[in-house]
Amino acid sequence: MTIGQTKGLATSSEDDAAIRISRLDGGLRVVTESMPRSRSVAVGAWIGVGNRDEPAELAGVSHFLEHLLFKGSSTRSAQDIAQGIDAVGGDLNAFTSKEYTAFHARVPAWELDFGLNTLLDVLVDPGFTQTELDAERQVILEELAWSADTPDDVVHGVLAESLFPGHPLGWEVLGTADTVQAIDAAQVRAFHDRWYRRSNMVIAVVGPVDHNEIVARVDTALAVVGKGERPVRAAPPPEIVAEVVTSRSIEQMHLAQGWRTGGLHSPDRYALAVATQVLGGGWSSRLFQEVREKRGLSYSVFASVGSFADCGTMSVYAATAPERLDELRTVIDAQLHDLATNGPGQRELDVARGGFEGATVLGLEDTGSRMARLATNVLFRDRVVGVDEYLDAVREVTAADVQRVLAEVLDGALAVSIVGPG
Repeated sequence: MTIGQTKGLATSSEDDAAIRISRLDGGLRVVTESMPRSRSVAVGAWIGVGNRDEPAELAGVSHFLEHLLFKGSSTRSAQDIAQGIDAVGGDLNAFTSKEYTAFHARVPAWELDFGLNTLLDVLVDPGFTQTELDAERQVILEELAWSADTPDDVVHGVLAESLFPGHPLGWEVLGTADTVQAIDAAQVRAFHDRWYRRSNMVIAVVGPVDHNEIVARVDTALAVVGKGERPVRAAPPPEIVAEVVTSRSIEQMHLAQGWRTGGLHSPDRYALAVATQVLGGGWSSRLFQEVREKRGLSYSVFASVGSFADCGTMSVYAATAPERLDELRTVIDAQLHDLATNGPGQRELDVARGGFEGATVLGLEDTGSRMARLATNVLFRDRVVGVDEYLDAVREVTAADVQRVLAEVLDGALAVSIVGPG
């Protein structure tokens, strides 16, 4: 069997007819997928605002708000929410990214009312008491301290600052200790009141659900929420910082290298994803085999991409002993330039494309991952990219595409972040 060519095996993992999108007054979007045989249901609210959209004096407020939303509403306390989710064996969580904030729950299918009502309640009527804010402030300060003590977090944080100097895309999602200390309840509420509005929301539900019923319930629950606005974002300037060395009293040197790339809508996004997979996306990747398996230079080495609305990044990370840093950089550089000059072999290409195909299909095995895929697609593309459409685009990537896109990326300016002793 040739990896990446078993096209028929990966189709029909998702029934496009089961996915429905409604666009309601005020720009609110509701997307559902009916899975009649599922015994779980996943509900999510994707809000199109993240730390990219914060003023400097409120850096971290999106993340602060994310922490506070499950602290209760006027009708239910944080303990009510926690006990309710534990009582049904469910999961309730949230996360903040550069360009959106997500809240999601997964519960048994017969607990749909509880999951959906809880999520909509905290979105519309959050508590935001000063007491809860002060308590959560300490949690976030501890989170910042933990991140500062984690060198791979530090090296990637500095790399982001170097790739986007002076721009919110380069800021830490958590904010800074100074901004977290200064944010008050009124500022959090004002941020919520401005951005948590119908035009900036996607509600997604996956499971044994009826689309029309979900739409009616969501529309009614969010009737008090105004249309609002979506963020207007400024593109980052082209300048980057070439190299930053951060001293830490640790054993290893942590190295992260990065380049600017196209964004979510770039026609080269599939080729870049495959190129990154070939370079450092798994055990068989070039960097893993050369850096770790053959030379024993690093325990962890990988390449990754980051995609935003109008730009993106590609980066490489590894850590090694201080005396081997120069060798590590030489080996990584050689692998990058060989791939950019000669492209991948057919076997490498098949493995990379097959990996995407398998990972995509495996990711459709539960309602939670399906819900997140729908919500993200609708938020950023206003439609759901079908699984077969996505897989066909990956399959169409050629060795020449990989070679070309990587050469174009490496032709851009390089940012280097190093964290370690000395």
